[in-house]
Amino acid sequence: MAPRKKVWRAFYTRPRNEKKVADRLERQGIDVCLPLRTVLRQWSDRKKKVQEPLFPSYLFARVDERERLDVLADEGVVKTVSFGGTLAEVREETIAALRALVDLPGGVEAIAMQALPPGTPVILTNGPLEGARGTVQGSPKPLYLTIAVDAIRQSVRIQVPADWAMRTAETASGV
Repeated sequence: MAPRKKVWRAFYTRPRNEKKVADRLERQGIDVCLPLRTVLRQWSDRKKKVQEPLFPSYLFARVDERERLDVLADEGVVKTVSFGGTLAEVREETIAALRALVDLPGGVEAIAMQALPPGTPVILTNGPLEGARGTVQGSPKPLYLTIAVDAIRQSVRIQVPADWAMRTAETASGV
């Protein structure tokens, strides 16, 4: 019997359940990607840095069809993301870019070394996101790069040193 093919799928969760669901799925042995970001939250009496999902109510899991059904059985999972009746599949390169994005050192500073106009498709040739594709956003100083996650129709905007980016002839959508 041939092994079942595992692919990265996007799942929509109940609000504020992403971390709990990810923990439960990891205990079941399912490979999960939940990109988090650190934000400063202010309450009436204090400020605190907290980690929250980069994409609220979404998480990614590498599953075959049987495991996908197991994920859907979790009380915090609402549905598998699909478009036009087709289950959304997330590319391995996108997951790698999201994982590398989470590991970026805080405050990567950018000094524009070359002028890349907004809308220019680029590939990163250096740093922890090497190989990621995106589109230049904003002015060339500093260089902002948008990485699209087509499977959930959202994107992440990051600031990178301009010398990490190289113009590419390909369309940059869907890392």
